[in-house]
Amino acid sequence: MLRKPRILGVSFLQGRLQMAEVEHGRTVQLTALVEGESTTDLTHAAHELTPDHPQLDVFVKELRALLTSHKLSPEKISFALPTAPLFINLIPIDPTLAGPALKAHLAWEMQQFYPENDPKDFMLGSDIIPAADGGASQAFMVGLPRGLVGFVQRAAQELKLKMSIVDVDQFSVEKTVLLNYPEILEHAIVLFGLRSGAVDASLIHEGRMTDYRLYTMEPDTDPTWAITAYLHYLQDRSIPEPAALILHGSDIPKEFVAALREETGIKQTVALNAVRKLPVAKSVHAPFVKASYRFGAAIGLALRTQ
Repeated sequence: MLRKPRILGVSFLQGRLQMAEVEHGRTVQLTALVEGESTTDLTHAAHELTPDHPQLDVFVKELRALLTSHKLSPEKISFALPTAPLFINLIPIDPTLAGPALKAHLAWEMQQFYPENDPKDFMLGSDIIPAADGGASQAFMVGLPRGLVGFVQRAAQELKLKMSIVDVDQFSVEKTVLLNYPEILEHAIVLFGLRSGAVDASLIHEGRMTDYRLYTMEPDTDPTWAITAYLHYLQDRSIPEPAALILHGSDIPKEFVAALREETGIKQTVALNAVRKLPVAKSVHAPFVKASYRFGAAIGLALRTQ
């Protein structure tokens, strides 16, 4: 009997690797959650890493050790890159642009923000957000350092795993939210990614991400100010109060969720339950299931077959 294919999602959070393995058969099932220390800094060293960087061997050993010790044998691997070193912006765009014309336009946009950088050093892409009224469109523009992408691709090659997806951490969590909270997707919800020194904030409307902002701060600063700042930003744009706030990322105590609920007045303020509607194998480490908000990006990647 042929084994059902498995996909491994890998994310990075404050010096640790998160892995989620999902089996794709007639029923999709989470088969493993793994976390381990990493000496590979994809945030601060992102623009230095290349496929031939000396850190590659260390990174591959870290990944292989976790795969071996937890007896994981996926066919494919995907990586969620931390947002801080990436170029992410909302830009106005002509939806008819395609091919070389679109590529040239994205390079031009990149140079407006970072004139000292060569756009060729980035893999540039965009995702159009259709205008509800049929008017001018906006798009998410993302620039991934080409060397960093090559670094994780080479790691997959060294592990003899098929490379599937390289995505952005906050964007990867969207898939996890869509699966686990279908009853609120007709409303506007806000997704916050918490990590020491930064908060990712994005608006999901009718099941689609339509806005994104990154807030940076001193490490160990209470992230409440960034969360309320984003909610005020949405209010200033005449966007109705979101029906829910969903939190993921680093440790999210129940007391913090309760205090944030009180501060914002939004009753549906919750830490992401990344396995709320995802079947979980009995062998999956129970404490990680309980704290599945740390694995939102890794699970979102492992759920994607393309």
